[in-house]
Amino acid sequence: MADEQTSTPFEMRLSDVPTIPSPQLDLTYATAIPSNGGVFTQNQEVRIPFNVPSECFVDLKRAYLKFNLKNTSGVKLYLDPVIGGATVIDTMRIVGGTGALLEEVIHYNAYYAALKINDNHGKNSSLGHEMEGASTDSCLDLSNPVAGGDNEATLVATGATEMAIGATRGITHRPASGFMNADRYMPLGFCQGVSYMSLTLCANATAMIAASDVDGAGFETSNWELHLPILRPGPDFAAMFRSAMGSGVPIQIHSVGVQNTQQTITGGASTSETLTFSTRKRSVKSLISACRINSAITNNFNSSVSGFVNVGITKYNYSVGGVRIPAQEIACSLTNTGEVLANTQLALGYFNSDLRGVDCISATGSAKPVSVYYRSAADDKVGKIGKTLFCLDLESYNASYAGKNLAGQGLPLVLHCLTGDGAQAVGSPLVDLWVVHDVMFVLEGQTGVINANS
Repeated sequence: MADEQTSTPFEMRLSDVPTIPSPQLDLTYATAIPSNGGVFTQNQEVRIPFNVPSECFVDLKRAYLKFNLKNTSGVKLYLDPVIGGATVIDTMRIVGGTGALLEEVIHYNAYYAALKINDNHGKNSSLGHEMEGASTDSCLDLSNPVAGGDNEATLVATGATEMAIGATRGITHRPASGFMNADRYMPLGFCQGVSYMSLTLCANATAMIAASDVDGAGFETSNWELHLPILRPGPDFAAMFRSAMGSGVPIQIHSVGVQNTQQTITGGASTSETLTFSTRKRSVKSLISACRINSAITNNFNSSVSGFVNVGITKYNYSVGGVRIPAQEIACSLTNTGEVLANTQLALGYFNSDLRGVDCISATGSAKPVSVYYRSAADDKVGKIGKTLFCLDLESYNASYAGKNLAGQGLPLVLHCLTGDGAQAVGSPLVDLWVVHDVMFVLEGQTGVINANS
């Protein structure tokens, strides 16, 4: 116990050097603001530099984003039922001080929705609602039809957060980012240049949901703030760390990142579909696929981000490095949902997912709540928002760099699935595949340049 109290804490062990007495760290909070403007709207970039003082560390796990979201459409709108105002972030990038791309998450909003779609009702309606503006009721109450949409009375009944004409709501968001969830303190105060976060905002029709009887779309964001916990060590530890950097000791920080690629289901109904994706990651931990209706993504009336559908898929597996995994297809039919849920739990485990169950109750305000199953026929195409993700765990044991090495395989990732009539009844569904992988952020000590290796 005495050794633990006097040795360098885990979050500060950035290289394989002998342990030293635990340094005293003074905690302060810095508020980073955009460097390229104050008000941002559709398809624009929000660039937020990490304004970290010299010779300081950042506890990025405890950082969070805050901004104001305003309805500029001229009609009443409603926020996404699953992730609220976080829908406006379409792409998230982290760029190092010398211009190196450290992280890029395309369709970040849909990825974040995939992580949150199975949160239990209590968390979604409390934390999710207060921080991001998620629905206060089960998101299964909100339908996702291609033509038309829900009228205002139906939207109100879902508990979706209302945005009146010209109304502004504060959104607080904790990023689901590999860089922002690194397992050690990030020594940005020792790096060359100023790293920054680049956020590309979504289109007007994607940001919020309009009632079918009142058409409209439009938003703007302002007052962006990135709150950063800053840790300042004493001069002795800072000098030691500088000395270690100058001697060429590698400074390595591990995390788990994600890469996105997309394909479209083009085959007919009730066919065996083969969707080919690609990745060159060295340590692939898990695969997460989600389906959305292409025409709904840019429709004012639809839940463009979290409007996942099952397209009638009843069996699936993946070809990874030329080998079918698992050999026996994973079942996800109407009467056999346990296996797909088990694989979802395993695949989301790298994000400390609290998937302890699935919120399958809708109409919670009625005297006898109606049970809506996790995988229902209505989720296939034009009914309720679906919660089924098509996942696969690829880590053989619980340690870093234990996943599948696909860097030199030269073979693609392939999703094999047996679809139902939902695959073509509503057009060509878009399938996002998020490849979850290990990433190592490496600080070159002699130059102060930080890079990402994955």
